[in-house]
Amino acid sequence: MKDFEEVSSYITDELNCLELKLESNEDEYVTYKCDPDNRLIGGALKKAYDKKMKEKISKLSTDQLRSYLENGYLDVDGIRFENEWLKVERVFRDKYAGDERYGCASTMTASVMLNTVIDEKLEIQGMSREVTNRI
Repeated sequence: MKDFEEVSSYITDELNCLELKLESNEDEYVTYKCDPDNRLIGGALKKAYDKKMKEKISKLSTDQLRSYLENGYLDVDGIRFENEWLKVERVFRDKYAGDERYGCASTMTASVMLNTVIDEKLEIQGMSREVTNRI
């Protein structure tokens, strides 16, 4: 977060926005999900990689997936899922991703949400720039 604060003026200039708000509580905005690498897991687990196991993988929580990323492995019903068996991604919650007011993008290193609504403050700011540009 400190790195973003140090370059916040560059970010606001580049995005042509008035304000940059940094949030450290990612749980409010994003969740983690994963896709199993079926070839790797199937080759390693053989018959143990069945429908029930696939369902358990699809229901892994954000906390479990964070643990997997931090430790490089995850135990599911006594089976150790090794690094790279699961492709984890961070996605915005439907509350934000499905809302026209926000532009959302996320990677495993950062998530960005832009409020795209032009309110009165932005309209006034835009008009003042127009006047300045004409002078």
